[in-house]
Amino acid sequence: MNLENDGATSESIFDLDYASWKIRLTLGLAGFFFYLGVFVVCHQLSSSLTGTYRALAAKEKVFWNLAATRAVFGVQSTVAGLWALLVDPVLHADKAVNQQNWCWFNVATATGFFFFENVAVHLSNLFFRTFDLFLAVHHLFAFLGFLGSAINLKAGHYLAMTTLLLEMSTPFTCVSWMLLKAGWSDSLFWKLNQWLMIHMFHCRMILTYHMWWVCFWHWDGLINSLYLPHFILFLVGLALLTLIINPYWTHKKTQQLLNPVDWNFAQPEAKSCQPERTNGQIPQKKKQ
Repeated sequence: MNLENDGATSESIFDLDYASWKIRLTLGLAGFFFYLGVFVVCHQLSSSLTGTYRALAAKEKVFWNLAATRAVFGVQSTVAGLWALLVDPVLHADKAVNQQNWCWFNVATATGFFFFENVAVHLSNLFFRTFDLFLAVHHLFAFLGFLGSAINLKAGHYLAMTTLLLEMSTPFTCVSWMLLKAGWSDSLFWKLNQWLMIHMFHCRMILTYHMWWVCFWHWDGLINSLYLPHFILFLVGLALLTLIINPYWTHKKTQQLLNPVDWNFAQPEAKSCQPERTNGQIPQKKKQ
């Protein structure tokens, strides 16, 4: 596939030599260090500006900063994904093999983000002795999938960009968790954000059906343009998202709307009673 941007003749910031390993590696590293910078800046700002953050446990502070970093990446991904899904005529001309320079930029920087995400999550798991299987699997598949797209010069970009669009729920997830920790779970704003987040998860499920449709109608083109292990990885990851991860997260977020508990860090709750919650957690009973 010709790496030149077929949709525009004017120069742009995306017009780089993506056939060069140096360019792709540089953008991947830029993505890694940019989102590492977002993580650090979020920590500095939150420490200075909010007492809620200062009152959190160490592992919750890491989660707070990761949530904010994911939200920033979610904005980038949503813009890129919507442009590919609704606007770009070059990608729509052949969803299996067509490429765009702006897509190369997003593929490379997303690879850097998912590498950062995997490093951060596993270091956090190791340090705090925690493990979220669904999150770990989700981001491992995402990193390997985008790494495959960054390596393969023939890989089309439509499915890569629609995969990024799956991050549409991430900013709402970030806002939901932060407001929950701040004790705003009874506010209209938190409930509205939760409704929108649940809607985004339903949209994610619809988007995965669209991606299966694209795979079905462009099967030969995908087979010819993708390395077989990469294609198998994509199909397995898409199947996990469609059948397990998206339904599970949609269920959990709907539960959270009805019962606003931070299920990432909440302590086990006795079945016989449901005491009042503060900051999304169940307070300890005072000793008598």
